[in-house]
Amino acid sequence: MKIAYVGVLLVAVSAFAKDRPTYPMNVAAPGVKSITLDVQEGDLVVRGDPAATSIQMKVSIDRFFLFKLGEEGILKKLITVSGENTPQITIRTDIRKSATNWGRAEYPIDFEVVVPASAALHVRDTSGVIEISAMNGAVEIHDTSGTLAVRRIAGPLTIDKESGDIRVADVPNAVKIASRSGQMRLERVGELEVTSSDGNLDVAGARAARLTNKGGNITVKDVKGDLVIDDDSGEIDVRDVAGRVTIRDTSGQIRASNTGPMVVDDTSGDVVVNGAASLEVRAKEGGQVKVSAMKGDVHVPPGITLSRK
Repeated sequence: MKIAYVGVLLVAVSAFAKDRPTYPMNVAAPGVKSITLDVQEGDLVVRGDPAATSIQMKVSIDRFFLFKLGEEGILKKLITVSGENTPQITIRTDIRKSATNWGRAEYPIDFEVVVPASAALHVRDTSGVIEISAMNGAVEIHDTSGTLAVRRIAGPLTIDKESGDIRVADVPNAVKIASRSGQMRLERVGELEVTSSDGNLDVAGARAARLTNKGGNITVKDVKGDLVIDDDSGEIDVRDVAGRVTIRDTSGQIRASNTGPMVVDDTSGDVVVNGAASLEVRAKEGGQVKVSAMKGDVHVPPGITLSRK
């Protein structure tokens, strides 16, 4: 939920939000294959249920002071449903934009939704917290701002996000993420591809990973296959990678331990490697290379200091 009041009104708004009424709005969905949620401002919580044959929604509206009379009827006008009882269902909000809400939807609507878990899920959202869990089909998310949490998704996951933190956990299939800004924490995923990001990036458990990052620290551990990192700035810490590690980095220290063969193209900052299968530093402009407990060959460019333990 997004509320933009200041000063003493914050306390009043918070108390009002807790007491805000919630209304059920259910949609028949036997045999549904694809569900699209195209919503504007407000929080969105979606949970898959293998036994569900309908889309079960609880909705509430953030309209301070003015709403007591006719609220449920107004909500039904602001929320439209197409494709009920068909394989493809779309639920959309149509709320006018307001100058008093910085050009965004005038009345943010919060959703709590239970859907058939087998359906493919497509989400479009402009602002607010998003939480999605327990889906067996593919999940695709296009989001402008606000925090995003996704967990326990059996199918492939695609995220395209402008800003805000991202948390993903327990997605054993392919995960593809593009994010313009915000922190990421990604745990126990399959084939991971981050095509763009700008912020700290933390990966803990992946089948393989390819990461592209503009700025912020990168921490990666427990990768079963290959790891590729393309980074402009920030420190990089890599641990426990079974496959090949390839790193292109502009600035910041690189630390690695217990990896397969490593190849590094680095501009500045030290490279510290412990226990890799091998290390080839193909290009480097400054800083030292420090290695220990190496299992194979180490090569560095001429003029770069190599320190062995």
